[in-house]
Amino acid sequence: MTPARQSIQRVCAIVDYLRVSVGTDDGGEWLGCQRLVTDPDALAALVASTAEGRGTDRDDVATSLFVQGYAFRIASIAIGVWLLDELVLDGDPAITSIALGRHRPNAVRLDDARTAGDGIGALHANLIDGHLARLVVTAHKSCRVGEALLWGNVGAGCASSFGAFMGPLEDRRLEVRKRAEEFFASARPEVQASGRLMHVGPLWAWERSACCLWYKTESGFTCEDCSLWSEEDRQARYRKALAKLDA
Repeated sequence: MTPARQSIQRVCAIVDYLRVSVGTDDGGEWLGCQRLVTDPDALAALVASTAEGRGTDRDDVATSLFVQGYAFRIASIAIGVWLLDELVLDGDPAITSIALGRHRPNAVRLDDARTAGDGIGALHANLIDGHLARLVVTAHKSCRVGEALLWGNVGAGCASSFGAFMGPLEDRRLEVRKRAEEFFASARPEVQASGRLMHVGPLWAWERSACCLWYKTESGFTCEDCSLWSEEDRQARYRKALAKLDA
C-alpha cells in the first residue's frame, strides 16, 4: 500500500463522514472531474439536476452551492493528507471522480493514490491551481455567477477542511490553526481575498468575504461564516463557542 493510500485511510478514520475510495472498479455512479472542470455545458447540466433538491430554481444559486460542496470534498482529502502526514496528494482531475448524495457532491474516488511533489507550494499548485481554480473558471462560464463568490466557496471549502480536524484532533488544535494560517497566507490572491481566519481563544473561525447565496434557497439558511452577519452577531457566536469549550 502506498504512503498516500495509507494517509487517505487515516484521514477517513479521523473524520468519519469523509468518503474516499481508491481504484477504478467499485461499481459506484462516479462522475469524472476532468469533464466537470473543463466543460461548462456538462457542469451546468449536472448542477441543474441538483437544483430542485437544494431548494432553488436559480442556476447561480445552484452553481454556487455545488461548487462549495465540491470544493470541500476535494480539499478535505488533500488538506487532510498534508496536515496529517506532510504529503501532497495528486488530485489531478483526470484521475479524480465525484459521486452525488443528497443532491450535492459527497464522495471522491481516485484512480490511484499517489503523491505530487512536496511542501505547501506543491499543495497549492495541485489542489488550487490544478483543480479548484479550473472549476471556478468553468462554473463562471456555465452561468451568470460571480467569480468572487465562487472563490469565496473555494476559500470556505478549504477552511472547512481544516475545521473538520479541529474536533477529532483536540490536542492538536493550535497546530491545526497554525497550519491553516500557513495555508491561507501562502495562497494565491483569490483565495486570500475569499475571507479571513479569526482567532477565537484556542479555536478559530472563518469569515467569508462573499455570501454563497444559500439564504436564497427555500431553507433560507445562513452559514456561520456568512459575510452577511453583523460584527455583533459574529462576536456573540464566538463567545458562545468559548463558553461551550469551557463547560
